[in-house]
Amino acid sequence: MRVFICLMLLLMSLLSRGLVAAEVEPASIQIKEQTWWVGQQVPFTVQLRAPGSFSGAAVFSLPEIPRVVIIKTGSPVVSSEEIEGKTWFVQTHDFALFSQQSGTVTIPEFTVRFSHKDGFTGPVHDQSAQVPAAQVKIERPPGSSAQDFLVTTDSFKLKERWDPQPGSATQGAVFQRTISQEADQVTGMALAPPPEAVPAGVRLYLGQPTVSDKTERGAFIGTRVDTLTYQLQEAGTWTLPAIRYQWWDPEKKAFGSQTLPAVAFEVKGSAVPVTDAPGEASPKSIYIGLVILGIGIAVIFWQRRRIGNGLRWIGQHWNSPKRVAARKLLAGCRNNDPRETQRAWQVWLNCGGVDSSISPELKAAVQELQRTLYGANQLSDWQGARLATAFRADQRADNKSGLNKQSALPALNPR
Repeated sequence: MRVFICLMLLLMSLLSRGLVAAEVEPASIQIKEQTWWVGQQVPFTVQLRAPGSFSGAAVFSLPEIPRVVIIKTGSPVVSSEEIEGKTWFVQTHDFALFSQQSGTVTIPEFTVRFSHKDGFTGPVHDQSAQVPAAQVKIERPPGSSAQDFLVTTDSFKLKERWDPQPGSATQGAVFQRTISQEADQVTGMALAPPPEAVPAGVRLYLGQPTVSDKTERGAFIGTRVDTLTYQLQEAGTWTLPAIRYQWWDPEKKAFGSQTLPAVAFEVKGSAVPVTDAPGEASPKSIYIGLVILGIGIAVIFWQRRRIGNGLRWIGQHWNSPKRVAARKLLAGCRNNDPRETQRAWQVWLNCGGVDSSISPELKAAVQELQRTLYGANQLSDWQGARLATAFRADQRADNKSGLNKQSALPALNPR
C-alpha cells in the first residue's frame, strides 16, 4: 500500500511539472501601463519563448487598427530564463505604436511564426503562436479637435530651402521649395504633409516625400522631406500663404508651433511659344514595325520548344510565398485598396523579400501608403499606381544587381 501511495505521489509530481511546463507562454506582450498622448510613440515588446535556440527570422502578422500604425524597431535580443528548472530561450522584439484616436485602443491578438531547435542541436521545428491582446490608454491634449492630425514630440525642427530665391520673375518661371521636418520619438510617416492650396496663377507640382526613421543610441528620430515645384503660369502678383506647423510637447504639456512665412511673386508677362502637335506616323515607320513584328513571330515559332520549357519552369516557381505576396501587393495597388496592399507588403517583407535597404522611391511610396492608413482621411483618396511603379522598379534593380554579382565572379580556369 505504501509503495502504491509513493508511486501515485511521484506520478502526480511529474504531471504537475508537465502542466507547469505546458503553461509557459510561447508569446507574450509587454506595454507600460500609463496614459499616452495622441501621436506619441507607445513602445512595447513581444517576447518569444522556445525550449531550444531560435532559427531564422520571426514573422509577425501585425493587426490593422483604424488611425493607428504599428512599426517594428531595432533588432531582436536573445536571452534565456529558468522556469521550473528548465532553460528557455527568449527572443525579445521591439515595436512602436502611434495612434491618432483617443480613448482605449485595443491591440487585438495576432499571429507570430518562428522556428527553433531542441536545445542547441537537432532538427528545426516550425511553431505558430498567438500574441495576446493588449490595451493602451490614449489621451487627446486639451484644446485639440478629433479631426486634427497631431504630432507629439518634445523636439521639432523645421527648415525650408528655395531654388532660386523667390521674388520678381517672368511668366513660366519655375521655383523649387524643399521643406524638411525632424522630430524626436515620432515616425516620419506621422509628420504632416504640406498644404496644396496655391493661387489661381500658380501651378503646384508636389513631389514624392522622402520619409525615414533612424535610431541613434536609443533615440528614435523621424524625418520627412517634401519637394514642391511652383510654376508661375500667369502674369500678376501672386502670394503663397504662410504654412504653420503645430505639435504637442508632452513634457511641457503645451503646444508649440513654427511658421514658414508667406512668399510673394511679381510675375511679368512674356510670349509663350506654341508647341507644334506631333505628326502622324509615316507609312515607312508602319512598314518597319510590321517587318519587326513578323520577325518576332517567326523567332517565337522557331524557339517554341525552349519557350515552352521556360514557361513550365516559371510555372513551377510562380506560387512561392514571395511571388504570391508580390502579386497580391500589385493587385491591391490596382484596386487602390490600402489595407490589402499594406497586408501584402508586410507578408512580402516577412518572406525575406527585402534586404537591408530598398530604393528611396519605394520607401517613400510605402510610407505614403502607411500615412494614408494612419491619417484622418485614411481610405478616401489613396492611389496605388505610385507604389506599384516603385515596387516594380525596385524588383528590376534587385534582379539586375543579382546578375551583376554572378558575372563579377572570376573565371574558373583563367589562362
